Amino acid sequence: MKRFIAMLFGFALVVLASPVFAADAGSITITSPANGATMPSGGNKLQFNVHLGPNGNHVHIYVDDQNPIVFRDVSHCPCSIDLPELAPGKHTIVIKEATSSHAMTGVQASVTASVK
Repeated sequence: MKRFIAMLFGFALVVLASPVFAADAGSITITSPANGATMPSGGNKLQFNVHLGPNGNHVHIYVDDQNPIVFRDVSHCPCSIDLPELAPGKHTIVIKEATSSHAMTGVQASVTASVK
């Protein structure tokens, strides 16, 4: 009986602790543009939410193969930035969480959208 109670207690600790560890992983969600969306040329915004993980400090935003846009003010999300002028065609937008030394943590989100 003592062994059963000890096993049950251990299982309960694992189950209860799991959401805490998962919440600390960090997350990024792109809310606009939607994946597969068609955007007009010029004047487009990127809208997103960020919850930094324990090692996260800011995000890098990549539009195709352009140099990243470093975005630091993620404490007041939902966040929004103006996208650079995009040529007609498909474009991939990726947001990656970065440490204070700009190393990627692995937390990221991406969408592919087209410009008319």
